[in-house]
Parts: sequence; C-alpha cells; structure tokens
Amino acid sequence: MATLYRYTDNPQWYARFMDANGKRVSRATGTTKKREADKIANDLEAKEREKKAGASHLPRQFAVIVEAAAREAHAGDLTLARAEELIERLHRLADPNFRVVSLDQHLGEWVATQERDVSEKTARIYKDMRRRVIAAVGPRIAAAPVGELTKRDVEQALSKIHKTKVKGTKRTITAATANMDRSALRRALHAAVEAGLAKANVAATVRPLTQDDSTERAPFTTAEVRAMIDSEKTPDEWKGAILLAAHTGLRLGDVIRLGRAHVEGTNLVIRPEKTKRSRKTLSIPLSPPALGWIGKRKGDFFPTLKGVKTGTLSTQFTRIMGRAGVARDITEAGDVVKRRSFHSLRHSFTSWLADADVHADVRQKLTGHSSAGVHAKYTHHDEALGRAVELLPSFGAQ
Repeated sequence: MATLYRYTDNPQWYARFMDANGKRVSRATGTTKKREADKIANDLEAKEREKKAGASHLPRQFAVIVEAAAREAHAGDLTLARAEELIERLHRLADPNFRVVSLDQHLGEWVATQERDVSEKTARIYKDMRRRVIAAVGPRIAAAPVGELTKRDVEQALSKIHKTKVKGTKRTITAATANMDRSALRRALHAAVEAGLAKANVAATVRPLTQDDSTERAPFTTAEVRAMIDSEKTPDEWKGAILLAAHTGLRLGDVIRLGRAHVEGTNLVIRPEKTKRSRKTLSIPLSPPALGWIGKRKGDFFPTLKGVKTGTLSTQFTRIMGRAGVARDITEAGDVVKRRSFHSLRHSFTSWLADADVHADVRQKLTGHSSAGVHAKYTHHDEALGRAVELLPSFGAQ
C-alpha cells in the first residue's frame, strides 16, 4: 500500500510506493489535501502494478483497475468522474484500436462519406448543417466525444440556430432550416450509433420547431407565366426554361441540365437530381408547346445556364419576374404573404393538373413526389374550388 508523508517546511503531501521494478520510490502528489493525496498515491501505485503485469498478463491489468475502483469506493472517494475514467481505461485495454471521435470530427467524416452518394445540393445542406451545429453547441461540446452529446445539447443548438441572423440581412434562420439541420444531424448520429461511437441517437426524439415563420409558396397564374415568356426582356434560353418547367413540373436544377439526350419520342426521360440516390426515373409526356420549342435543337438546351450556380440563377429569374411585371410576393386573405420563385412553376404545373381533374396518383407520378403528403403541398385548387361553389343550388330571393 502507498503511504503518505510531508516535510515540515512544505505543506504538500508526498507518496511512497513500490514501482514496477520493485523499488521503493517517492512522488509529489501536488496537493495539500490528504484525501486527494491518498487517491493520487493509490492511482500512481496502480499504474505501476499495470506496468509490472505487462501485456502478457491482460487479466491482471484488468484486476489492478478494478481493485483501484473497489478501494476508492470502500473509502467513499469513488466519484462518477473517477469511475468513468477507470472504465475508459478498462475499455482501452480491451480494445486497443478504439479511438475517441469528437462530435466535430464525426460530422466532418460523415459529411465526406455522404458526398459520394447524394446530389451537390444535398451535400451543401449537410455541410451547412455541420457548420451551424458546431457553431451552436460551442467549442467544448464540439471537441467532446460524439457519444457524450445529449438530447438537451441538440435542443439548445436548434434553438440557437433558429435565432442566428442570416448574413447580410436582419432576418434570422427559419424554423424550417433549423428542422432540416435536425433531420441531417439525426442521420449523422444514427451512423455514430452504428459505428459504436454512441450508445443512442439523442436527436431521434428531439421534436421539430414550430414552423410559423416560413413564407408559404404560391403558384403563378397562366397570365403571369405567359407574361414572363412573352416579355422582350426575357432571354431566349430563359423563355424555354420557363415553358418547360411550367409544362413538366421539373425543378430549376433539372431543367437547365436538359438536352436532346433526354428526349425519347414525345417524352422527357430523366433521373431528377433530387432523387439521384434512389435512382428514380421520370418519363414526362411533352406538351405541343414544349415540343414546338424543342424543335430540332441538338445537344444541351440551356448551355449558358447549365454551369451557373443555382443561387445566381434564382436571382436572374427574380429579375425576369420584375421586368415582366410579376410580383414576387402576393398577399392573400388574412394578410398571408406568399412568395413566388422558379419553383412556383412546379406548383403551377401541379395545380393546373388538379384543376383539370387529373387524378392525384397521376399527378404524383408526373412530379416524382415521394408521398401524397408532400404532393398535397404543391396542389392549389383555387380554380377548381371556384367551379365547385358555382355548382351549389341557388337560394337567392325570387
């Protein structure tokens, strides 16, 4: 057993014990408190026993650590932090290849592996998630083992993300964006559990934020789409992009990648960028106006737009709307503000089909939506509702 002593002119305690070679040695404990010094002395002695046991006597190495835990527990000195330290030492002995991975490191590695299988847009979403989450949790939690992350940490991080100002603006990040980070983080932590880096996915039970701050999307009217296409200020490639989007429901990123290779007879056959991972292929019949615009065009249909970043294209489209006299935001009854963008052409496409009584299953197949719930958000029945009300019986004064 280790013994303690101190010099008359020095309040610090010293420990005397046998080292791995059987030699009596002394070490300073660095503390003036006897209880702390006793714990340090026993730990020093236990480590010397581990050295003596050697790698060929692994069970004895385990025993030394267990003995230290039992001794400290009997003395009433075994704290939770000390117990976790001893358990970690046991774990390192049992699995020498085990490595402690921090939250920041795990998210970085996870994002890197995902880039091979997802679209560029999804990869950017994952990168943004990592950046925002790491900034929100702070350096201490970011550097701690990913398995130590708690549900409370995730909840506080999402709340902080939601309150973060968008660079260059006065508005804060929307709840929808924070919830998207939550979904991505949940997938990343699921990977941590599968890799044995965490015991549980603490983000799995975190409830999404209420999305009462997001701007609703609205479709364009037929007249508004025609105004943008007919405007002399709309470049020719953009006229074709607007027409094809309005008559196929394709997203901006998919439209600008279209070319002759995607035309089979009178159909467009593509694998949308958003569904690239699921390898879903869409076959969309082309309308006469769309076929007329395509005509005998060869190669890429939108060569000058294809290499441009999506954000820049969105800005260009907003300017096209403005020059054609089409408002970006509209206010509906109840002072509900809705916004339009190129993606609104997808809403228009879906809504026009619904107003024409095209069955929901057919509409969903044309748009490639993964579920009826998602598809329902794109369906605006304004005209159909108006026609339905006109069919009601008249009860006016005779």
